Amino acid sequence: MNHPLYALVRTLSGILLAALGGSAYAGSSIDSDEVGALLVYASIQASEAGGGEDDVETFLTITNASSDSTTVHMSFINGDMSDEKYCYECDFDVPLTGFDTETLVFTPRFPWTNIKNLDALHAKGSNQAARFGTRTCQWNEGMVIAWAEDGIGDPSTANRLFGDEVVVNYSQGYAYSLPAHSIQSEAGDVSRRSFALGSTFTALPRVVATNFLAPTMSNMPGAEVVLFTLDFQRQHPPETDCSVVAFDATENSFSQSLAFGCWTRIRLCDLDPELCFPNLGLDGPADCDPHHHGWLSFNCEVDHDAGDNDDTTHDGNVHGAIVQWAAARVDRGKNAVAWARQMFQSVSVGDPGALTLEYQSDDPLGSQ
Repeated sequence: MNHPLYALVRTLSGILLAALGGSAYAGSSIDSDEVGALLVYASIQASEAGGGEDDVETFLTITNASSDSTTVHMSFINGDMSDEKYCYECDFDVPLTGFDTETLVFTPRFPWTNIKNLDALHAKGSNQAARFGTRTCQWNEGMVIAWAEDGIGDPSTANRLFGDEVVVNYSQGYAYSLPAHSIQSEAGDVSRRSFALGSTFTALPRVVATNFLAPTMSNMPGAEVVLFTLDFQRQHPPETDCSVVAFDATENSFSQSLAFGCWTRIRLCDLDPELCFPNLGLDGPADCDPHHHGWLSFNCEVDHDAGDNDDTTHDGNVHGAIVQWAAARVDRGKNAVAWARQMFQSVSVGDPGALTLEYQSDDPLGSQ
C-alpha cells in the first residue's frame, strides 16, 4: 500500500492538509447534520457481564421526517473480525408512519443479540402487526445500516431519515450518545442490492480526523476509535489499510498503520502506546505539557474485491467516531463519564465505491 501521509510527518503539508481543507479531489460529501436516505449507526454493542465483558445495551432511534409512510430496512453488520461471518448482515424491517420515530434496543442474550422495538406495543391498526417485537442476530457488535424503501422494495432516494444511538454500560456506570452518519441521495436509479457511493449517494470522505485526550494504560479503555467503510459486499470483507498520523500538543508527529475489513473498534493504547499518557509527545516548553492531548488522522485505501487478481484500490471511503472516557488527569478508577462524536471529515471525497448487500426480507428473524 502507498502511504502518502508519511511525507506529511516530515513536512506538515501534502495530501492530508490539502484534503482536510483544500480543493483536491473536491466533491459532494456526506452531511450528518442533515436528513439522509442512508444512515449508518457506527457503534452497536450488546454484551453480558462475565468473561471479561461488561453488561452493555445499545438503544437505536430512527425518525421519519416526512409525512409519507415508509418501511425502513436495517442491516446489522457483523463487526467481529475473528468470526467467519465477519461483514455478514442480519436483516429486518421497521415500518414508519409519517413523522414517526422508533427506538430499538440491542440486548445481549448469550451468545446472540436480541433486538426489540420498544414502540411495538403502541402501534395502531394494521401497523401493529407489521412492527416486529423481537429479532435475533448471531453477533454482538458492529454497525447498523438503514434505508427507506420505495413502493416496490428498492432503496428510496428521498432524504427523510435521521437518528442516533445511545450505548449504556451498566457495569461501569456510563452511557454515551452518537448521531447516525447521515448519507444523502443525489437521486438516480437504485437497485435492490447495491448503493453507488459518489453518484446516486454522496461519497464518504478522503480523510477523517479527530482530536483526543490521552488516556492512561490504567484507566482502560480510556478512548477508542470506531472505523467503517461502506465499500464492500456481503460475505466478502474488503481489505482496508489506513495510514495513521498523530500529533501531540506541540505539533510533534508520529505515524502508525491500521488494517481491518468493513468495521473495527480499537482502543487508542492498542492502536499505538504512544497515544497514551505519558508516552504521548516529546518534552515541550516549560509552560506547555504535550502529553495530555493531541489529534490524529486516518488516510485509508479500500480493496473492495479483496482476494481477486485485481490490485485496484479506492482512496478514502472510510468514516468513524471516537469514544472518550476519563482522561489522564481524571484517573479515578471507574470511568463514570463518557462521550462520543463523529470524526471530522475532509473537504475532499474518496473515490466512488459501492455497498452491496443481500436483501432477504422474508426471513422473520433476519438473514444470517
